[in-house]
Amino acid sequence: MLRAALSPLAERDFRLLFLGRTVSLFGTAFAPIALAFAVLDIGGSATDLGLVVAASTLPQVVFILVGGIWADRLPRHYVMVVSDSVAGAAQAVIAVLVLTGAAEVWQLIALQVVRGSATAFFFPASQGIVPQTVSARLLQEANALLRLSRNGTLIFGAAAGGILVATIGSGWSLAFDAATYFAGAAFLLALRIPADLTLPDRDFFRELREGWDAFRSRSWLWGIVVQFAFVNAAIVGVWSVLGPIVAQDELGGAAAWGFIVAAQAAGFVFG
Repeated sequence: MLRAALSPLAERDFRLLFLGRTVSLFGTAFAPIALAFAVLDIGGSATDLGLVVAASTLPQVVFILVGGIWADRLPRHYVMVVSDSVAGAAQAVIAVLVLTGAAEVWQLIALQVVRGSATAFFFPASQGIVPQTVSARLLQEANALLRLSRNGTLIFGAAAGGILVATIGSGWSLAFDAATYFAGAAFLLALRIPADLTLPDRDFFRELREGWDAFRSRSWLWGIVVQFAFVNAAIVGVWSVLGPIVAQDELGGAAAWGFIVAAQAAGFVFG
């Protein structure tokens, strides 16, 4: 049974995709902890931290549809490579700024806009690329492995993030996050996916309009999106802004917060 579950890893392209996504997601899981304590370390307030978090989140909302269009027009693994490289570069610049003592809140906000925009292009491509890397008969097992990877990195990445920030500091932790982006891009760059698997070129603005029309024509869909806009805003405000501040003031700092976030992720997975 275990051999059957792991069978997609025997195929070269899926193995590279799995490794690339796992490495990148591991860094992504502890990046919020490293970034939060980087803001606090330079004397940032709760408002400052909220602005930095929003700077990463809002571009994903704005550009996700655009990212989906380009994921259909270009080889998806190249879109993912560029996205990971841009996000890694943004995190690397933040790490240098923090380590040299030159970081200011406005710089972190600007660089998180860059990282959030890159993420908006990465995830549509990553969703559509799986059938291109594995045999059709193994697609279900492949998706299960990717879900397992995502859930596992949520738990262990958060715990590792807290430990790293507490032991080596937020700057070096962000540098490690940048390295995971670049490592993920290296795995994805080695994929061998034919260029003719992309869709024919069409008018970009027409596709954008069609996508928006399809979205707004389904009241159940945009109703759910509007609802979760408020739900996610509340959750992110608590977990990404207030949580690190309370942990810094009352719970012992980054290590404690990392284990709390890891416990929450574990509950989410098991639930």
